[in-house]
Amino acid sequence: MQARFATTSYHFLAIALVISMLANACGKKNPSASASKPPPVLVEVEQAKAGVLEDSSEFVGTLEAKQRVILKPQIGGRIVQILVNQGDVVRRGTPMVQLRPEQNQASVNAAVAGVNAQQSTVTNSQAAVKAAEAQVAHQISDIKRLEADVQNQDANLKLAQVNYKRSKTLVTQGALAQQSLDNATQQINSAIAARDAAIQALEVGRKDLIAAQAQLRGAEATVDQNQSQLQRSRSELEVEVQSLDYNRVLAPIQGTVGDIPVRVGDYVNLGDSLTNIIQNDELDLRISVPTARLAQLRHGLTVQLLDPATGKQLANGKMQFIAPQVSTGEQAILTKARFPNQNNALRDGQFVRARVIWSQRPGILVPTVAVKPVGAQAFVFVAQTKTENGQTRQVARQKPVKLGVTQGQNYQVISGINQADKLIVSGIQSLTDGAAIKSATSKTTAFVKSN
Repeated sequence: MQARFATTSYHFLAIALVISMLANACGKKNPSASASKPPPVLVEVEQAKAGVLEDSSEFVGTLEAKQRVILKPQIGGRIVQILVNQGDVVRRGTPMVQLRPEQNQASVNAAVAGVNAQQSTVTNSQAAVKAAEAQVAHQISDIKRLEADVQNQDANLKLAQVNYKRSKTLVTQGALAQQSLDNATQQINSAIAARDAAIQALEVGRKDLIAAQAQLRGAEATVDQNQSQLQRSRSELEVEVQSLDYNRVLAPIQGTVGDIPVRVGDYVNLGDSLTNIIQNDELDLRISVPTARLAQLRHGLTVQLLDPATGKQLANGKMQFIAPQVSTGEQAILTKARFPNQNNALRDGQFVRARVIWSQRPGILVPTVAVKPVGAQAFVFVAQTKTENGQTRQVARQKPVKLGVTQGQNYQVISGINQADKLIVSGIQSLTDGAAIKSATSKTTAFVKSN
């Protein structure tokens, strides 16, 4: 009995000792529990600010130069000189390629000689016209003199007739001798003869004038014929010169020379490609816009070019052309946007993405890196100040947001945050709601429209 009591007492003592030790342990601070509290997460914070929300659509396409020509010879021949290098910027009319010109040059020389000979013939016939004109003028002057002479002889005849009548009266009355009447008769006869001679000379002069005028008309007709022949000779010369010019291929537009696949000594045929010239200062992009956007289509819409690989904006342009008809197969409308290219950052044939901006409105944009999707719901973390046990610290608060479409590197925010929120834009994958944070930087960059 005593042994059993001793054993029982020993058990009670052991239990009491254990309870005492546990009580002492509970009364002390647990250092391991304190050490398990996680440190603040280092994050970057940006102040949300208003931006511009865009209603836009993206398309893909290939840029086209405003002007682009393939240079081809207009005659066959062997290349004797290439006058430009690929990549050169040339003006319109710049010589590009020289073909062998010997045969054409001989034809040009013969045509030049023909023109010179015909020009000499024209000059001689023009001199003949001037001589004929001088002869006509002389005949006209001579006729005027002869007409005056005829008038003078008529006056002399009339005077002789008056004298004859007076003398006849006086002789009849016996006041004059018969000799006076005979003299008067002789004067009349002389005056008649002189008048008839003057009339005959006038008729001869008029015939000579008619002949001179006929000669002048003939000379003028010869000049016309010679001038017509001269014009034909000049036309033949122009043809030969043009044929000679075809041996020298000229730049039809201003632009940049492309690849030159031919070499000196090559024989090229009519229509063979020598090189191309591209005018890259402005480029067009063809965009087929669905008819659902017809009401929003208008000239002057802003169109942004994007690099298809990086999404980086390359250039801004404007919509310049809207087709008047719909492509029935695609139910789309052909449009063209034009882009300036002063810095030559764009190239003809370059494949690009294009964003057509239909409208813009104020709103909030958040960087895509600040959004954490959980299932079908998107969340962002905002930095807030929390005071606990007299100590102030920053914590991350998770907020659900309703997002619109992406806009560059940002999301459009429909609801969930406002401009006063401070967004956490880094380290969000390590965050939970209420986690302690420490700001690495404090930015106030506005989330404006992504360009």
